[in-house]
Amino acid sequence: MKTFSHQKSFSGDTQGPFSLPIKKTGLRPFGFQNRPQTERGNEIWLVTLSDLLMLLMIFFVVLFGMALQKEKKVQPAVQAAEVAQIEPNENEVSNPAPVISAKTNASASLETDLILALQREKGESDVMIQRVADLVILTFPERIVFDPGQALLKPTCRTTLDKVASFIHDRPFLFVEVQGHTDDRPISNSRYPSNWELSVDRAIQVSRALIGLGVNPTQLSVKGFGEYQPLLPNDSEASRLTNRRVEIQFSVPPQS
Repeated sequence: MKTFSHQKSFSGDTQGPFSLPIKKTGLRPFGFQNRPQTERGNEIWLVTLSDLLMLLMIFFVVLFGMALQKEKKVQPAVQAAEVAQIEPNENEVSNPAPVISAKTNASASLETDLILALQREKGESDVMIQRVADLVILTFPERIVFDPGQALLKPTCRTTLDKVASFIHDRPFLFVEVQGHTDDRPISNSRYPSNWELSVDRAIQVSRALIGLGVNPTQLSVKGFGEYQPLLPNDSEASRLTNRRVEIQFSVPPQS
C-alpha cells in the first residue's frame, strides 16, 4: 500500500498541488495603515493652508517693518517744521509787517497835511476830509462845485482847487483819482443821456482844472459812477444832496 504525504508551503511558492498563494503588499507608513483615502486628502489640504497662512504672516510682518521705518524718517521732519512754526523769524519779530505799517503811517500823515493845507475859509465848511483804510478822501458837495445837472465849475471853488493842486504838486509820488457821483433821479438831455455821463464829465472838469493849476497829468485818473455808489439811501432830498458829490482820493504807492 502506498502512503501520501501532504505538505503546506507558506513561502509564497506556488509550486505544489496544495500550496496557498500569499498576496504581497508594500509597507505603509505608521499611522496611515488604517486610515481611509478621504482622511489622507484632507490632511494634504491642511498642509497647503498652513503654508499659505505662514506666507501671509511673513508678508504682513515685512509691511509693518517698512511702515515703522518710514515713520522714523518722517518724524524728524515734522518736528523740525513744528519748531519752525513755534520759533518766529528774527526779522519778523524785529520788524512786523513793515510795508503795511509804513503805508498806514504815510496815509495818516497825508491826512494831517491835507487838513493843514486846506485852511477852512468862508463857504468851504462843507468840504470833508476823511481817511478810509489807506486812502485819504476829499469830498466836494455838488453845491460847492456845480449847479444841478451841470458840469461847469463854479468860480467859488477855484481857491480850494488851487490849494489842492499845490498839495499834489509838492508830492509827485501821490496817486490821485477824481470821481463823480450823482443821485438816482434820471437825467436825459442832448448833452447827458444818463447820470453816468454827467458824473464822468464832472470828474473830467475837476481834473482839467487841476492840470491847469500845475498838476502832472500822469498822477491823475478819472472815474464816473453815476448813482451806483451812494453814501446814503436816495429816499429824501437831503440824502440825494449828499450823494451828489465829487471825490478826490489820494493814495501812497506801496514801498518797493
